[in-house]
Amino acid sequence: MTEYRNPQQDPGSEKKMMLAFVVVFGLILALQYVLPKPATPKSQPEQTQSQNAAPQPTQTSPAAATSSGPVAAVQNKPTAPAAAPAIPVKVAADETESVLENDFYRITFTNRGAQVKSWLLKNFKDEKGNPLNLVNPIAAQTLGFPLSFYTYNADLTKKLNEGLYLASATGTVAAHDSLTFEFSDGTTTARKTFRADEKYSLSIETEVENNGLRVQALPKWPGGLGDQITTSSYGFSSLVWRRDGSIERKSPTSGFFLTGKKWVVGGDTVQGPFEWAGTVDQYFAAVFMPESAKDTALVTLNSQVEIPKNAASPNDGKDKVSVLGLAFGNTSGLTRTRLYVGPKAVDVLETTQAQAGTDLRGILDFGTFSFIARPLFLWLKWTHEHWIPNWGWAIAFLTLIITMALLPLRISGMKSQLKMQKIQPQMKAIQEKYKRYSMTDPRKADMQKEMSELYKREGVNPVGGCFPMLLQMPFLIAFYSMLGNSIELRQASWLWIKDLSAPDPIHALPILIIITMFLTQKTMPQAGMDPAQQKILNLMGPLMMGYISWFFASGLCVYWAISNVLGYVQQVVINRSELGQQVRKSMDRRATRKK
Repeated sequence: MTEYRNPQQDPGSEKKMMLAFVVVFGLILALQYVLPKPATPKSQPEQTQSQNAAPQPTQTSPAAATSSGPVAAVQNKPTAPAAAPAIPVKVAADETESVLENDFYRITFTNRGAQVKSWLLKNFKDEKGNPLNLVNPIAAQTLGFPLSFYTYNADLTKKLNEGLYLASATGTVAAHDSLTFEFSDGTTTARKTFRADEKYSLSIETEVENNGLRVQALPKWPGGLGDQITTSSYGFSSLVWRRDGSIERKSPTSGFFLTGKKWVVGGDTVQGPFEWAGTVDQYFAAVFMPESAKDTALVTLNSQVEIPKNAASPNDGKDKVSVLGLAFGNTSGLTRTRLYVGPKAVDVLETTQAQAGTDLRGILDFGTFSFIARPLFLWLKWTHEHWIPNWGWAIAFLTLIITMALLPLRISGMKSQLKMQKIQPQMKAIQEKYKRYSMTDPRKADMQKEMSELYKREGVNPVGGCFPMLLQMPFLIAFYSMLGNSIELRQASWLWIKDLSAPDPIHALPILIIITMFLTQKTMPQAGMDPAQQKILNLMGPLMMGYISWFFASGLCVYWAISNVLGYVQQVVINRSELGQQVRKSMDRRATRKK
């Protein structure tokens, strides 16, 4: 096969190339002496000189090099670009405040960082009776105020959030006018524009440039919400967003030591597109609604903050809590969005349009059985608006209706328990008959057969007592979830209770729950249970549930206590029925024989 060589790898190629360079260099030197030298012109225009004069770089002075055309050609230096236009400095002399408001809120801005100092909701009151401020005063001092900037450069973030912006207006701005803040230090420019929107929404446009290039700077809501005044209230906080039609919720922590505990990672970037995204607590929310879902991103914020254990006595000690927030905006650098800051009220969320065909109803989480909880809430609200104007009595009435509706299931379950108690001696005799056989012994199947025949003969369903209770559980859980998320109960009074969303101040309802649970279990037949175990259960069960209800919202305790009272009355009535009397006589006879 013919061998092909690379010409560059020929053994004599390097020598030939070197020889060629020597010859060419020698010719150049010879021509310098052979060719005649041109005369130096006495006075010619600069253009003619640049075309005819021979370059003599070694004889040219530095001053001539900057002004002579021929020297410029010899140096081969590119012409310097025109200087970029200077960016005018825009910095305010003093810190000032501006106010935007409509019928639902009053927002006070400071020009230091163009941030929000307070966001008052006119239709809601705090614990002192003043308009509720949804800017968390404790967290904001540590984590920053709402609508400050988040960037991936700490120095730039500090500059943007501490600079004094020029405000387009100070004092109160007319409801339909915009408020613009501008800042520039000659290198970095920033602009924020705000305009009061409908109801609880605010329109926002932000943009930051550094050295003439757009920078990804996201407006943020960093420090939770202002109605979080107790340690327990921070436990209701979460981040929630809608992306690609699905809703995701993130609590500060989730899981436990068996499944692995997970945290919301502070500073974690989540890519969109998002229809909306925000931070929420039990009753309020701060939600960003972008003009376009495309190219949106959010940054999750999760920080530990110390708060007083007792808001009334700040010096009594402190607790550490997780405070959730988020930064949200467009990755292109120009962010146009609306911000909803208001109540998690069904009617308001459903009428707040984030984008075409998308509202904010997904913010309100009624739990797994929301398909039951939502109609229950609408029913409760209708009852309150059209019939019973007090929320406590409306809950009591709804509890009565639900208890009566579930009465057939409770009666069926109680009757099954009574029948199981009646055939307990026969069941025990069958178990004694086969107890010497192991579980793998084929004769154990005969025991199950005899048990089945006994159930059939006496008309007993072994799961009849549990099944009706299982059917009731979705309604009970839905009612619990519904009352726990109803902002309408916030600061609603009933009898001695001033706030149905707060624990009972004298704990009368939890005590009633303990007593009624104890009496109900005492009168309820418990087939097959050891007497010692029965005593422990009858005592520990009510105490445990009473401890849990001790910290529940009063509205939930109203439902729970009334439900327990009605359940106890039903149990007493069934125990006095003919079947109940038969069971009681049977139990008394067995007790007499044992003695």
